[in-house]
Amino acid sequence: MTTSLASILIADDHRLFNDAVAAMLRPMFKSIWQTFDGRDLLYAIQTHSPDLLLLDINLPNLNGIEAARMLRRNTPSLKIILVTMYNHSHFVSEAKSIGLEGYLLKDSPSDVLIDGIKTVLSGGYFFDPKLQKQNNSTDDDFVKGFLLSRREKDVIKGLLAGKTSEQIANDLSIAYETVKSHRKNIYLKLGINSLVELIHISREQGWIN
Repeated sequence: MTTSLASILIADDHRLFNDAVAAMLRPMFKSIWQTFDGRDLLYAIQTHSPDLLLLDINLPNLNGIEAARMLRRNTPSLKIILVTMYNHSHFVSEAKSIGLEGYLLKDSPSDVLIDGIKTVLSGGYFFDPKLQKQNNSTDDDFVKGFLLSRREKDVIKGLLAGKTSEQIANDLSIAYETVKSHRKNIYLKLGINSLVELIHISREQGWIN
């Protein structure tokens, strides 16, 4: 495919970032579309049939990882690049296991993004060079990388100890609804949907055996 004739869909709920990337890419490619929501993303794929999807992980209503799994099953010809702030091996491994073509970090220079897009559209794979710098990450790096708050760490510890949301609320002297809100935010930040996935990530980090 001649890359300049390609069509690209950008799925990111941060409108300033989404608009900035769209404005940058429009002079280079045939068609650029935008969506800001996980559920709307699936409709946009059906409507526009893009060649390439730039996909954020933290999308409302349907996170990017789950959307990527669905799209890989239902639209296997679609090329997908995750574009995210998360520089962590868990998500990189997940992207590779799903069979995605690329993984780019939002704080990388624009020429890296463009190089990645052109590489993938030409049939290759592109994983951000900055990902190689995370091999010696610590627990603190993991927490900072996922933007977890101190209270969210406390909730995670409670969940890993097998406690219910009610028990965690009592232990931390906070409202039950507050724990539910923290739990929802934790799942969103980690790109997961269940306690089983939280346990899996925690084992990877050596938090539990």
